[in-house]
Amino acid sequence: MARRFVKPEDWKEISEVNVVPLADVSLVLLIILLLLSPMLNQSVLKVQVASGGPGPEASKTESKPKPETSPLLISIQPDGFYLGDKLYSNPSQLAYALIVELKGRNDKRVLVAPAGQILHGEVVRILDLVKQCGAGSVTLVKRG
Repeated sequence: MARRFVKPEDWKEISEVNVVPLADVSLVLLIILLLLSPMLNQSVLKVQVASGGPGPEASKTESKPKPETSPLLISIQPDGFYLGDKLYSNPSQLAYALIVELKGRNDKRVLVAPAGQILHGEVVRILDLVKQCGAGSVTLVKRG
């Protein structure tokens, strides 16, 4: 089988644009857009459901949450964890107290203030623990 050798004089510049890859990419993007647009519309729509107030039986059995306006403050110190003015020596005690405290509150914001000498890993563990206990939002603050 003989090969045809191309001489440099036979080379020509291609002045045309190959639109086949452009068309392929455009079609793929169009398909992705068509698939994702219904999902985006569903997540953007917010439906408010009218709710009738709780019945007379529900009001007797349920305890009403305390109308707190200030967030909870957890201070991480070398000697333990302070929730308000109470000291807890280990994270499991703190978790139990936090669950009990958050259960009766409307405002589930929690502020975490570590001391300067506390390791970053310990702070991250406590932030994760607070979130698992049911906090609505957790904010890391620096105490002055």
